[in-house]
Amino acid sequence: MPALTAHRALTVAEDGPRRLGPGALEGKVVLAAGGAGAVGHAVIQLARWAGATVITTISGPEKARLAAAAGAHHVINYREGDPAAQVRELAPDGVDIIAEVALGANLALDLAVLRTRGVIATYANDGGKPVSLDVRQNMTLNTRFQFLVLYTVGDDALRAGAEDVAAAVADGALPVGEEHGLPLVRFPLERTADAHRAVEGGAVGKVLVDVSP
Repeated sequence: MPALTAHRALTVAEDGPRRLGPGALEGKVVLAAGGAGAVGHAVIQLARWAGATVITTISGPEKARLAAAAGAHHVINYREGDPAAQVRELAPDGVDIIAEVALGANLALDLAVLRTRGVIATYANDGGKPVSLDVRQNMTLNTRFQFLVLYTVGDDALRAGAEDVAAAVADGALPVGEEHGLPLVRFPLERTADAHRAVEGGAVGKVLVDVSP
């Protein structure tokens, strides 16, 4: 699910590809908001596999370590300094694709670094902050907003995502585990309630329930 969500976010840009593979995003700059999360992690790995320059924003040193382990070229702590200026220094012409996990909280930063005709693909609004759009600013940028959820994305997009993600897995481009930036927190089946509590408590990485006998 995270990898398919990431694939969709990376294939909706006006000037970008509809399919991913080595070289598909060559010359593009991708910003993965929350690169230590499951979808952010997949965005980093798939974008890197497809040839993009990958920037990610995180909230602290431990998450920075995980995002770097996932393969991000540049990791920025959005709680320090001027993150928009740091992104612009890395991408003077702006970012082509932003995969966004907290649109309300990050919109000002996103619009400050987005290139003309760039896309903000948002799959969540962590924190629940309301989104207010400056119409003229977005008109000037020709901003594309893509809201996405897999359940209604359509068969063609799901099929393309499944094929491309399978190819990335076959290429070894989507490894998981602590050493690859996505810790796996495991619980036995009888501790499923603890697994839910771990998710609700904001566990970093993926929480798994082992159903093996």
